[in-house]
Amino acid sequence: MIQEDRSSAKFLPMPTPSTELHSYGLTEYIRDLEALHDRCAAMPVKVREVSTLTHRLAGSRGWLQPQFRQPNKDSYARYLLHRDRLNRFVVLSLVWLPGQATPIHDHSCWGVMGMVAGELTVVNYDRLDDGSRPGYAELQEADTEVARPGVVSHVLPPYRELHWIGNRGSEVAISLHIYGRDLDEVNVYDLVTHRVSRMRIKYYNLDWGNPDFVI
Repeated sequence: MIQEDRSSAKFLPMPTPSTELHSYGLTEYIRDLEALHDRCAAMPVKVREVSTLTHRLAGSRGWLQPQFRQPNKDSYARYLLHRDRLNRFVVLSLVWLPGQATPIHDHSCWGVMGMVAGELTVVNYDRLDDGSRPGYAELQEADTEVARPGVVSHVLPPYRELHWIGNRGSEVAISLHIYGRDLDEVNVYDLVTHRVSRMRIKYYNLDWGNPDFVI
């Protein structure tokens, strides 16, 4: 049985300027992710190794193209960088203006987040009810993390699944995300009404035009 890990934010040493910063990019990252998925099925091991790779890429320079660093004034921007040919994972960059945030949501898959620039606040939640009542959930705040460059965090259902993410700072934040599925729909949770509702989400790639909605 997987034991719950309440300290998902991992502080790792940043890559050294003489090697990592100029030698590891998105192409190498995707290659390593594909190789990892080819050989590894154990979920905790996979999340740990994806976290290491994500830390390496997020700490490198020059790999994220300018069009995937652009904010959107109406909502945080969500760019699809890669979709695995076997649908095992997707890679995204998210760009957050100050004050932009998600609702409380789940993922129904594992996920890893690393910071490219700026800071984000991540508030994690525990579910108190047994999930037997459709469209209803009782949550309580579990802990709060500050994600900054050098920090990698993860979600791993069913033990660490629910969170809120927002930019409470004064500068633009950019985060790197990898998920174990094409994350186009999530459950959204209301702390006051206890309502759970489905929400579809889209990517905000400029060459695709503006999406109808994005959380």
